[in-house]
Amino acid sequence: MLRGLAVRAARRGSALALQQQRGFAEAAVATQTSVWDELSDLVSSDEGKRELATLRSTYADIAHKLTSMAKDQPEINWQEWQKEIDPKLVQQFKQTYETMKLPTYEGNDIEEAATQFAELQKEAEQLVAFSKNRIVEIEAEIVNIQKEKKRIATTTIDDELAADPELAKEVDAEVRENHFMVV
Repeated sequence: MLRGLAVRAARRGSALALQQQRGFAEAAVATQTSVWDELSDLVSSDEGKRELATLRSTYADIAHKLTSMAKDQPEINWQEWQKEIDPKLVQQFKQTYETMKLPTYEGNDIEEAATQFAELQKEAEQLVAFSKNRIVEIEAEIVNIQKEKKRIATTTIDDELAADPELAKEVDAEVRENHFMVV
C-alpha cells in the first residue's frame, strides 16, 4: 500500500519540480532557425552535414521535451487522494509537500559563461577577419601563379635571354668555353 502511495505521490509530486524547471525550459527552447541556416552554409562536406543534421535533430528533441516540461501541471487534488488512501497519511504527505523548501542555486556561472562566450566570439570575429584577408592574398597568389604558368608555357629561350641580359652573357661565355653540357 505504501509503495503504491509513494508511486502515485511521485507522479503527482513531480509537478513542483517541473514548475521550477519551467523558467529554464522556456529560455532554452527559444530556437533560432537562422543560426542553423548559417551553420549549414558553413559546412560543406557530406559527413559534416550529416553531423549537423544529427545535432539539430537532437536539439529539437531536447527542446520538445523542455517545452512539454514547461507546461503548467495540475494542482494535487488532496481530496481525491483521501478517498483512496488513509486520510491521515494523505494529510502527512500534504503537510510535508507544503512545507518542503527546494534549494535554489546561487552561483554566477551564467555570467562567467557569458563573459567567456563574449571573449570567444570576439576571438572568432578576429579570426574570421584574418581569414578573409588571407583568402584575398591567396587568391591573388593563385592568379599570379596561373599567369606565370601561361607565360612559361609560351616563353622561348630567346625571350628569356632577352629579358635577362646577364644570363645571356653567362650562357654565351659557357658556350664559347664548351661548358654548355651538364654532366
